[in-house]
Amino acid sequence: MSLPDDPFDLYRPMVEGIGGADEVDRVRRGLRLHALLQRPPVGMTPHKVVHRQNKLELRYYAPQKPGPATPVVIIPSMINRAYICDLEPDRSLVAALSAAGHHTFLLDWGVPGEEDGYVDVAAVLLDLLHRCIDRACRHVGAEQAFLLGYCQGGTLSAMYTALRPERVAGLVALNAPVCFAEGGRFRAFVDPKVFDVNDSIEAEGLVPVDLMQISFKLLDPMGNWTKFLALEKASHNPEELRRAMARERWLEENVPMPGAFAREFIRNAYQEDRLMAGTWEVRGEPVRLSSITCPVLVVACEKDFIAPPSSTRPLAELVSSPDKELHLLKAGHIGIVVGSTGPKVFYPMLDKWFRRVDAAI
Repeated sequence: MSLPDDPFDLYRPMVEGIGGADEVDRVRRGLRLHALLQRPPVGMTPHKVVHRQNKLELRYYAPQKPGPATPVVIIPSMINRAYICDLEPDRSLVAALSAAGHHTFLLDWGVPGEEDGYVDVAAVLLDLLHRCIDRACRHVGAEQAFLLGYCQGGTLSAMYTALRPERVAGLVALNAPVCFAEGGRFRAFVDPKVFDVNDSIEAEGLVPVDLMQISFKLLDPMGNWTKFLALEKASHNPEELRRAMARERWLEENVPMPGAFAREFIRNAYQEDRLMAGTWEVRGEPVRLSSITCPVLVVACEKDFIAPPSSTRPLAELVSSPDKELHLLKAGHIGIVVGSTGPKVFYPMLDKWFRRVDAAI
């Protein structure tokens, strides 16, 4: 049997039932665009690196006009590139806060090497993150900082605030899971009945990027199909195509995770739900979210299947803060930062909240 000129035709009989022959052709065009197009530049907002430790960098985006004195430290997930917060000039979280007058810092965890496999949760919180917050405060002459944690970075920010409340003026938790029994598809993927962290992850190695990418694709089996359809649709508008390819670059450039950290985080969070139980200890110190008394802003997204609202909203109930807000926005896990909801809704919400809390300090 001879092969067709277009290998994609091999799959046509299998997938035509999904959306018809026209949809198959559109997916094929989207796949070719994805393979051939160059990825656009990212992380273009001017900044200064004010702190380095091992692979980590702390970037400072100076305020473009007078504003609050309290610095804002943005803490992204450790498994993704930090430039999601500076993806495009007109949809950049760091650029928006800087333009609004905030002393803005972005923590870039960097890309760990094999020599970093021993790094555990304690090292991340009490060494790497603690020094970044201290450096940001010293850089602007402040005693405390606002923490803006995104996804896993939000979980870590909440844990740090519970452990070192004296350093935190206010906490913003964006799509940050704390109730991992409601962790959605990823919780099912690492269910202890089917996933043994000790057998699956080396104690002091790295969780490879390829493994993580496969895992995330399994969370959304039809993700590639819808992605290629979206790329084909975007190709009719150069601006939309550029935006789509910028997101693709971010999605492709995952970061390996230290084995010690991955083992502890998956076991204690997703498998044993220790934040909810108050039984997680870091170097002998209990992490109790009820210890958080500073102002707290919890933001969840309706379309988020990475960190479902049912896993993120409980933080507002667990903290002891007299000043706390909970917002559920009509956006997805990534779209809240780089989609149209960012500059229209989310960025102004942050500016207003930071100003109000800073004025009360």
